[in-house]
Amino acid sequence: MSKAAPSPSARRAARHCDALLSQREPIADLGPEFERFGARLCGALHSCVAELAEDAGVRIASLGSQAIEGAQLAAQCPPLAAISRHRFGVAGHVLALAVDGRAILEQLDRTFGGPGQIGEELPPALPHTARLLSRRFERKVIAAVAGELAGLEFKAEDDASPADLLAPFAPEAELTALALAVTGSDGREWRLVLALETAALASLLPKRASARRAPVSRRKRGIDEAPFCDLPLAASARLVDMEMPLHRVAAIQPGTVLPIMVARNVPLQIGEAVIARGTVGEVDDQVALQITQTFTGPITPGKDSQ
Repeated sequence: MSKAAPSPSARRAARHCDALLSQREPIADLGPEFERFGARLCGALHSCVAELAEDAGVRIASLGSQAIEGAQLAAQCPPLAAISRHRFGVAGHVLALAVDGRAILEQLDRTFGGPGQIGEELPPALPHTARLLSRRFERKVIAAVAGELAGLEFKAEDDASPADLLAPFAPEAELTALALAVTGSDGREWRLVLALETAALASLLPKRASARRAPVSRRKRGIDEAPFCDLPLAASARLVDMEMPLHRVAAIQPGTVLPIMVARNVPLQIGEAVIARGTVGEVDDQVALQITQTFTGPITPGKDSQ
């Protein structure tokens, strides 16, 4: 007689071991590392910012990073901002870049021969020409960002909708925002803002995000230790070099006697490098080489081989 299978509601819910859950590795706080990246980025951005502002004396300083929610990002950006989204990493994380729209409009005015003074009243949105100018500047900023992150690749979302650009992240998303202050020679200031989800910092800063490992000993092993001590090297001792005319070589037969003079300093070689010199002698009825000179410095192959 078969028993009916228990209903799903009667099954016991899975329970996780608290001891195992407590051993999970905590997420590293990458905020300080992101701030150090921002400090390096200030120097990398100087040339393109100076070009945009037409001001070689412009200064860029990091205002630090802070944790915010997606709904608070608009308050961190300038009132009129050119916002762009850039994808990076395998998961396609979003890096949002906000450029002060006033700086873009001032540059646009200078491009058309104006003094670059647009007054205090700003339009509700950037005109199309200013947006095109902003995109050129954004590409240079992202290139500088990638250069400071070992060439991390970014892809601009040029087809992002206006709604996505106004709100690049969900209102409840946990973000880390980095603000950079640009100060011109005249003392006027505008801002650049970089923002991304805090969980994506590990993909933005992959080299810093890895867990710390125990230090590895870097002691150099001696030649009398494994694995080098048993490495076989073929050594040769050149006793004599002879020059013979071709007709004498052709006349060599069994029994021919060739007078030779063994050199006093016989070179000991490994490959083409001479490592020592010595004299020929005899030990236990065997020909031996007594070393009289060694070379501790680098030896040029081919020299001292005669």
